[in-house]
Amino acid sequence: MATEILYTPLAEVRWAHLVEPRPQMDPEKPLAWSVDLLLPLAEPTSQGFLQALERQFIEAHGSKKRRSDKGEPWKPDKEQPAQLQVVKFKAQQLTRRDGSQAPGPRLIDARKQPWNGAAIGNGSRLVIAYVIHAWDRPEGVGITLIPRAAQVVHYVPYQESDPTEGFAEQEGYSQAEALADGGYDEFASDEEVPF
Repeated sequence: MATEILYTPLAEVRWAHLVEPRPQMDPEKPLAWSVDLLLPLAEPTSQGFLQALERQFIEAHGSKKRRSDKGEPWKPDKEQPAQLQVVKFKAQQLTRRDGSQAPGPRLIDARKQPWNGAAIGNGSRLVIAYVIHAWDRPEGVGITLIPRAAQVVHYVPYQESDPTEGFAEQEGYSQAEALADGGYDEFASDEEVPF
């Protein structure tokens, strides 16, 4: 029997590691593909999706088993708990028997064309195709939502922030002026140190 592929509603994402897997905190663990889907609780589609996740959890484990603290991949957002629910999708990068790496989730654009490989930034809006992996551990039961594909409907480029952007230009030492006055640049290559 094939695993059923399910689909999220179109929603904003953050921390999307779907183009390249992200390293784990523990270097012994494999890399992982992951993304957080942000669901506004005021929207009926969000409520319907969260109710479907709860039904799927009960289908997998029944309603009587003790749930693990990490068993539900949805939780209130830390900054806006009354307005936003965060649903986490994650899949470990698998290594095949021949030693090669299995590919991550397939990505397409709004027109169903293959994704161009650009990193997906916070604020992008995606539909995620996923499967459910149910698990039972000594601490309780849970489910993991494994992303299989994603459609990028609204793209926001990933941008690394430059920590120097917050500085204002000020009066004071200028390396450019010091070099123009005959100063020594300790980082220049193959220059003799002036004595």
